[in-house]
Amino acid sequence: MKENMLIMRMRDNYKYFGGLSLIYGLIFTFCLYKNISGVTFPVCVGATIVFAVLFMRKIEYRIMKNSIPYIAGMGLLGISSAFTTSTFMHIFNIVGILFLFMVFMIHQFYNDYLWNFPAYFQRILILLGTTVQSVPYPYWHGGWVFSKNKDIRKNNTFIAIVIGFVVAMGILCVTLPLLLSSDIMFSKLFGEILDYINFATLFWVSLTFIIGFTLPYAFFTALCRYNFPEGKERKMKFFDPVIGITFTSIVSLIYLVYCAIQVMYLFMGMSAGLPEYVTYAEYARGGFWELLFVSIINFIIILLCMYLFRENAALKIILTIMCGCTFVMIVSSAYRMKMYIGEYNLTFLRILVLWFLIVLALIMIGMVVSIYKKKFPLFHYIIAVVSVLYIGFSFARPDVIIAKYDIEQWKNTDSQDFFYLMYETMSIDAAPEIAKIDLDDKKWSKVQNEYLKQSMYNYFLYISQDNEDIYFRKANYSRIRAKMAADRFLEEHKDYNRDNHRM
Repeated sequence: MKENMLIMRMRDNYKYFGGLSLIYGLIFTFCLYKNISGVTFPVCVGATIVFAVLFMRKIEYRIMKNSIPYIAGMGLLGISSAFTTSTFMHIFNIVGILFLFMVFMIHQFYNDYLWNFPAYFQRILILLGTTVQSVPYPYWHGGWVFSKNKDIRKNNTFIAIVIGFVVAMGILCVTLPLLLSSDIMFSKLFGEILDYINFATLFWVSLTFIIGFTLPYAFFTALCRYNFPEGKERKMKFFDPVIGITFTSIVSLIYLVYCAIQVMYLFMGMSAGLPEYVTYAEYARGGFWELLFVSIINFIIILLCMYLFRENAALKIILTIMCGCTFVMIVSSAYRMKMYIGEYNLTFLRILVLWFLIVLALIMIGMVVSIYKKKFPLFHYIIAVVSVLYIGFSFARPDVIIAKYDIEQWKNTDSQDFFYLMYETMSIDAAPEIAKIDLDDKKWSKVQNEYLKQSMYNYFLYISQDNEDIYFRKANYSRIRAKMAADRFLEEHKDYNRDNHRM
């Protein structure tokens, strides 16, 4: 009944909900068309929050105080996108914003504090599926309003003309380019006029607008359908805990032996017992990825044991031991990664892994608490940990940290590290730091020195030319700083140009 009432209210107030969706579609298109890193990106995030509030107010839902952290997280992620040019950060900022928005809206519509970890993920998947099913609703509701409203029916002719015009434009977008290429005279007749029309741009702008109009209406329709399972959660801990005790005991025993070896040989540096062909540094650097993978597997095993087996004191103790062993493995992984960095300098993947290890360690702390405190909100704890640390990671602009660290180790680097900073990092965030490099500090050969200087000049020339048109919509903090650094570098090295130094 509640579902029908809310959806009927949306349908009956289509002018309001459809109008909001229409305005949001225009803002969405203006802000995000070919632009996920400009200053308009956080504007779109802010507009999303405002329109969500307006939607909820119309159906008499108010913003809960506990929803403020989700809104703040979305806003910070939106702002951070305008401070970096890293594609990786842009993509995961969008993922983070969408996830926080989804949890925020679920929290507004449902009493989610009683949901356990698996139940929350189940409902997120249901909401995604329901949103896809609800895509036709903005058009169904619009059609219903047009067919029932007497004032609108008087303008049936005008509406029919508009619909016919839209259909004709869609057909011509496909057929007209084909006709132009099939006949010279026809192309000559219409070519001069149509040269000013970019069909590809028209298509993608239209598609962006349709997405911006359709998804908000479909998403709120999905929320209003209230098709999540109601009532008490189904108890998932129905397997005999002896099963869990048996296999976790065996695994934990192996882990304890492994952790003892880590303490003796890795942390305490007992290299005397190592094979003759293995140095202590080689031993420390090996096995990092394997340990990271095992730590993730342990997280999954402990999570499943918490929700698949009946409560048992012995099982809790063994799971705690597994958590403790996982902490040792995380520390061991971090130590090995430190050895990697000391030997091969810092890269984006290595700094990302260190960040992930910190996140995983904090999550494991929450899991230990959850083992003994049944009502501990593990899902919300994990969201808080990941959100706070990711927002910090995003604002830190990792490429800048990498460039600063590697340049500080400049005397221990080679030309491969130099090219990594320029061409293999994921953004131009590091350009201002790269501009500080003095190649004369290194004892390169004359030929190599000339080659590297030319490469550096070409790097900044590309940045300068590629960022000539930084206008308001695409303004980005890191892009502007990179452009300024490139222009300064080119001004200081006027004599080094591509005409005089061809590669």
